Amino acid sequence: MAQRKSSKKISRWVSRNQWRHVCHCGCGDYIIIDRSHYKPSKGIPRYIPGHNLRPADPDYSPPEKPNFWELLPEEEKQRRLAALKNFEKGEKNPAWKGGRWQNEHGYVMVLCPDHPFSKEGYVLEHRLVVEERTRQTPGHPWLVEFEGQKYLNSSCVVHHIDEVKNNNDPNNLMLLENARAHAFIHYSPLPMEERLRRISLGIYHSGKIEEDEVDEDT
Repeated sequence: MAQRKSSKKISRWVSRNQWRHVCHCGCGDYIIIDRSHYKPSKGIPRYIPGHNLRPADPDYSPPEKPNFWELLPEEEKQRRLAALKNFEKGEKNPAWKGGRWQNEHGYVMVLCPDHPFSKEGYVLEHRLVVEERTRQTPGHPWLVEFEGQKYLNSSCVVHHIDEVKNNNDPNNLMLLENARAHAFIHYSPLPMEERLRRISLGIYHSGKIEEDEVDEDT
């Protein structure tokens, strides 16, 4: 999978750099970029092979980029224009993936345009899973009401127990009151059992706490 992503990345790089680099000898020809030029040890050459031996032309000026659209046959132009007209949004789009995608941090995003806490129409899937679960507890203090519906308070944080960001099984998700509790879960030097105990008591200190801060009978 990683190799496939790397291959696509190189292909995009080649496409972006194609027809942008002119031979420095002044001949006016473009350097044809290939995948080998992506390597830091090689890079994009300054000359077309053999042209570095030519004398420089003082009257040289870079040529205009070729207009590839004008070079296409009329039939191909019409085919591409028709494809653009049929390129619709949502479920009608051939690239539609059910409204789910994985962001750059590894979290799964779900299309929920009517959700009050959505960002550009999407909500983190793990929050939606815990939100639905929490609604089963009437009067839960970490739910807020909006237009007659209950939603998870935006200050709450959902923790992945196994720390696999796209594992949104309900049994793998823990609801925490705020970011401070979440940081305590991740960074406290205490054993996990003790971290969870203190979180249940509302104590989010990462270091040693005083004895009178905890009711041992609780």
